[in-house]
Amino acid sequence: MSELYLATPVLAQAEPFLSALHKQLATCQPAALLLRLPPVAQMPDSAAAPLVAAVASCVQPMGIALMLQNRAALAVAQACDGVHLCGDEAPDTATARRVVGEAMQLGVDVGLSRDHAMRAGEEGADYICFTPGEDAAATPESVAAVLELTRWWAVMMELPVVAQASVAAEVAPLTAAGADFIMPAQGWWDNPQDWSL
Repeated sequence: MSELYLATPVLAQAEPFLSALHKQLATCQPAALLLRLPPVAQMPDSAAAPLVAAVASCVQPMGIALMLQNRAALAVAQACDGVHLCGDEAPDTATARRVVGEAMQLGVDVGLSRDHAMRAGEEGADYICFTPGEDAAATPESVAAVLELTRWWAVMMELPVVAQASVAAEVAPLTAAGADFIMPAQGWWDNPQDWSL
């Protein structure tokens, strides 16, 4: 059975999101929460640290792993559980692994690329994540590709795989395909009751 891996919207401040987070965690408990922050140019690590600490104090006492997107040094400084590399601002996998060491989790969003997925595994990732694109950019073709890649990876590789689901109807097929974790699209926060996980 796949586990739930939530991703926050891009957060520039902790409130009012923490109120929504407390409410949702009262009804479900994900295995992990990915905290997404604005680019470093808009929010340097020094400004982001209090926000990370506030989210950490909400989720980590519940046994939920807090993953920070891209900012390896900040993740170490704030005692997060790991780093999730994604997009143009992400450091390469090997560099991030050197920063976070061996104890912290390191995940890599590989989009729809088999080559990127295999390379990430070779460079020290603890899991890879297949995504169909940004919520608005997901197409039937990219959604189908995530399903097929997840099925292929689960059969061929031992490294855990996270699969992003654009809509709730994709959860059951992705689970059947062997996804270790399901990462719902941002619409989950508006209607979590529609997602069965």
